[in-house]
Amino acid sequence: MTTAYQRYGESQFSVFNRWLCRNREAVAVIVLTVLAFAIRVHQIDFYSLSEDESVKMAAVQEYRHGHFAGVNSEHPMLPKLLEWASLSAGASWNTIAPGRHWPTLMPEGWLRLPNVILGAATTAILYLLCRRMMGSFGSLAASLFWAISPLPIALNRLAKEETPFTFFTLLACYFYCRAQQANGDDDARQWYNMSGIAFGLALASQYILHLLGLNFLAWSVASKFGLTQTPSRFSYQRFYLAMFVTFIVVNPVILSPSNFHAILGWLHHDGVRHSGYDFDGKLYMNFPSRLLAGLPWFYYLCLLLTKTPIPILAAVIAGSIILFKRPRTLASCYFLTFGIIQLVGLSVSGAKWIRYSLPLLPFLYLAGGYALQKMCDMANSRRLARALIAATALALLATPLIELHDWAPFYSFYLNPLAGGKRNIARYFAPDEVSEFDSREVAQQVCRFGHFNETLATARPISLAYYLQVCGRVDLKVVPLYDSHYKPQDGDLIVLEPSRRYFETQKFFDSLSDSGMLRSTVDVGPVHASTIYLYNASAEDSANTEERTALAPSSWRPQRFHEITKDISSASLPWLSLSDSARRFTR
Repeated sequence: MTTAYQRYGESQFSVFNRWLCRNREAVAVIVLTVLAFAIRVHQIDFYSLSEDESVKMAAVQEYRHGHFAGVNSEHPMLPKLLEWASLSAGASWNTIAPGRHWPTLMPEGWLRLPNVILGAATTAILYLLCRRMMGSFGSLAASLFWAISPLPIALNRLAKEETPFTFFTLLACYFYCRAQQANGDDDARQWYNMSGIAFGLALASQYILHLLGLNFLAWSVASKFGLTQTPSRFSYQRFYLAMFVTFIVVNPVILSPSNFHAILGWLHHDGVRHSGYDFDGKLYMNFPSRLLAGLPWFYYLCLLLTKTPIPILAAVIAGSIILFKRPRTLASCYFLTFGIIQLVGLSVSGAKWIRYSLPLLPFLYLAGGYALQKMCDMANSRRLARALIAATALALLATPLIELHDWAPFYSFYLNPLAGGKRNIARYFAPDEVSEFDSREVAQQVCRFGHFNETLATARPISLAYYLQVCGRVDLKVVPLYDSHYKPQDGDLIVLEPSRRYFETQKFFDSLSDSGMLRSTVDVGPVHASTIYLYNASAEDSANTEERTALAPSSWRPQRFHEITKDISSASLPWLSLSDSARRFTR
């Protein structure tokens, strides 16, 4: 009997081993995708909503009440629909989870969860695209870079449009590549239709068309090198019909005149009431129309050099050199168009934010994977494959994972050793790295010591209005610190955030930082995020440090902040909508 069981176990193990050998690439991709999801979802709700995320939360509340047109109109519907579905599912989940001892998320986490899922799924799509251009080792390496690099991780953990836009654009590029490489006409037409649908979903995620043009440019260059089927089986009519029908179906508000006018107003900077980006301690204008007169042209080069783990950075640089020297490859066509041309365009633009780099990163990682594929091919030819591949994989996997563990969950703060690591946290890109982290903590302090009907001036009025409502302080009047009509009065609470320093608020930093006013500080991990001042004109010129005592709690006590957030996380209270003041700022 024992021998029979042993034989049965050995046979089952043999079957599993053969299946694993046949499907090892698929298994590896699934493992990388799960790893990417696990890293991105870790403590996804621990930091506060940013201003843009607070607007998304307000838009979802408007959608729930049947208001679609004129709500966050400069951005498409699709990301907000995904967030609406996630928040609704989260409310149901949080109702049943505590009784079954399942993990729960706060509203911030549910709002960001769709981007976490799409960001992790991009790992698999990047592999599929790279596999059309190189071997399995290089394709897996490119996917690994996306899965464990701190920069895409941090960006995928924000409820912003760049993540779904990048996912659907890569998916569209993969379908288009399959269409170009298809053997039969019917297969090619089906892949082209799917590519058009995916590009429609990308446009419904973010109103950006230039990556569609870059895709056409990449294949135009490929055709010059004889890398495409002749004659072409591409049908412009079918492709654009599939694209725009998809776009209208998932984004019907585009047909509303008010939404169209809002998009035009956004393009002309209507409603922008503050300006300035603090890059390496200096304020720069940050408008697209200023081109090279805005942030320095080397902003994105600095970003890539400082926020990419060194082994991955070395692979990307090596791959870039190889692809420049070998332009007659499909990988080179994609890299030169989606990588280099896109990087040049971003660098020329006067408006620069870290999140704008997200659609660029997959094609840089493609270059890194291509370099490792060439190294693998060389090693195979010289019979050094196993040891060299194992050492390379260990270095590429171990070093970034160790760094991720050291920086978790503050992935946006990451700087590699070339940039000084933790010695230079929030030095270069503070407006992107810090701004969304501490609104909840600031509101918690204000709820404790803010007096009834007091005025709170801040550079992030929407998110603070949301959190003040959560802790029951709807009596406080929240005003934008950058409002030119705001004149501080004795008793006002003024919040200064170094990461949200603008030209319009610089005067407050100059006058309050060295004053003797009462103050309270808020730290987020290793970073000093905010200082809350109790304005007193008589103390504005005082530099007596003995008077800089902490603000005392007020006698007016709302419901405790942690009790409310605990209730929300377990869904024992209805999900809150934004207060009237927050709605006003959103509009």
